[in-house]
Amino acid sequence: MSLLEVENLRTAYRTGGKTFYAVDGVSFEVKENETVGLVGESGCGKSTLGKTVVRLIDPAEGAIRLEGRDIAGLDDAGMLPMRRQVQMVFQDPYASLNPRQTVWKMLETPLKVHGISSAAERRRILTEIGEKIGFPPEMLKRHPHEFSGGQRQRIGIARALILNPRLIVCDEPVSALDLSIQAQILNLLVDLKRDYGLSFLFISHDLSVVRYFSDRVLVMYLGKIVESADHATLWREPRHPYTRALLSSVPAMDPGKKITTRLSGEIGGATPATGCRFRARCPIAEARCAETAPALRTLPDGNAVACHLA
Repeated sequence: MSLLEVENLRTAYRTGGKTFYAVDGVSFEVKENETVGLVGESGCGKSTLGKTVVRLIDPAEGAIRLEGRDIAGLDDAGMLPMRRQVQMVFQDPYASLNPRQTVWKMLETPLKVHGISSAAERRRILTEIGEKIGFPPEMLKRHPHEFSGGQRQRIGIARALILNPRLIVCDEPVSALDLSIQAQILNLLVDLKRDYGLSFLFISHDLSVVRYFSDRVLVMYLGKIVESADHATLWREPRHPYTRALLSSVPAMDPGKKITTRLSGEIGGATPATGCRFRARCPIAEARCAETAPALRTLPDGNAVACHLA
């Protein structure tokens, strides 16, 4: 059963008097107790998509169905009860926490906003969440500056969990942390997924992190999904040339491994007005790639790819 369904979603920014679609016609779903990874280079629209899904950014077009209800057009009052179902963990554990509040107050405020008025019940919930992230109650009385980066990200995860949501959007949650701390946070997320039956939309540019944590992977390029595949298939048999280039560039322990697919140019370079958006960097592009934009088509194995030549 699908917990989240995104259909033909577009998110627009205006710059220099022009409209730019950072997310352009994206469709996907996240099932119950599933982790969907979202990968791509910086600037491809991953974070904008995540923030649009949780309605921190308003969509220009399309549907965002959470448990069957379209939340794309809801105002702040309409979104309030839906906030209990979907929460977000942000990339920067230093900038995403209020330095003036204690951790206890940060975690308690959402409970008050959503009507959990009993002080005893709030205390029970905060104590339980603190135990889940490895914080005894006395640590929750401290301010963010008294914690390390990894501890702050644990606080961010606790804040996302406090309303007992069903879906958590993680926007590069470990990219600002040391490798050893990354492993601890990822293991914590795995444990929380099991204990709470959570679903995740996990955004990252680090393919090794996505490979460890995700059940299914979406590959994004310039605002569009170019490939969708289950975890095993993507690494064994990537279909899109952009996906192959990403996987080829991952550092390997084998010193003899060579990068088999190299890309020229950058994602922020000139975007073709017609045809495939990737064709200017694609090593196998043909004449028809300049004429017609490939649609995301479903393959016999249930995975999907947007490439004429896949």
